[in-house]
Amino acid sequence: MNRPVILCAGGDTRYIYTGQELCSLGKVYTYGLGEYSDETVSLKNLDDMPQKADLLVLPIMSSETLDIKTAFGNSVSSKAFSPYLNKNSLVVGGRLSVCVVEYFSSLGHDVKDYFTREELVIRNCVPTAEGALQIALQELAITVSGSKTVIIGYGRVAKACAKLFSAVGSQVYAAARNTAQLAQARNDGCSTFGISELQTRIADFDIIINTVPSLVLTRQILHNVSKDSIVIDLASKPGGTDFEAAKELNVKAVHALALPGKTAPITSGKLIAEAIKNIYTERRETDVFTRH
Repeated sequence: MNRPVILCAGGDTRYIYTGQELCSLGKVYTYGLGEYSDETVSLKNLDDMPQKADLLVLPIMSSETLDIKTAFGNSVSSKAFSPYLNKNSLVVGGRLSVCVVEYFSSLGHDVKDYFTREELVIRNCVPTAEGALQIALQELAITVSGSKTVIIGYGRVAKACAKLFSAVGSQVYAAARNTAQLAQARNDGCSTFGISELQTRIADFDIIINTVPSLVLTRQILHNVSKDSIVIDLASKPGGTDFEAAKELNVKAVHALALPGKTAPITSGKLIAEAIKNIYTERRETDVFTRH
């Protein structure tokens, strides 16, 4: 079986390790990541690439545009990579914008979002939770052990946070609208209450973790947050916190985006690579099945 040619384009530190891990799949070229590995070939210019790629790896996208960020702080349009792809190539990326999907699909490429893969989303919760704990340890003037934590929402990331913060000795509460989520939280050992009670109960907590991607920590609620507490918002942009109000009210609030890439880049990069390998393998198996 021919080994694919892979082009890893841009991204943060975790994509260095994604590229290294993908070397077991094929020949890996990188652009916009610098020279960090003897296993991959770092390109200073795309024209230096000696062969076209069968697989293009884009990083997690941070906007609704075609632009991707490189490790050097600048942005490059995804369109720049299309001349260096073979026909019917596989293009993968994280949280791909509609315009990226439409652009590469219009060129006949197969476009997949690895951040819709359950195996990645589930396993990525652990480094996210560990990153939240690291922020709490750095920002609080008290120990996490013996503290009181409220986690807003109770999806995958919230469950990982509840397990970790409870394990280090924090008294964990879950606040959610969904009664099934509250029931699950109680089964997991959390105390629970409805989101509608946040305003009257928020002052009780040292650590406030939001996982809901819509505004829940309003100015009115933040007004009751203790000035010694920390708000850690793990929700994707724009988050669930009124950050402008938090600043005006002198409430310490951190929008903690892309924590796996910051706190555990090796693990995170390997998890992304595993998801990409699974996507590539499934595509090959589908092609073989179709031909027969």
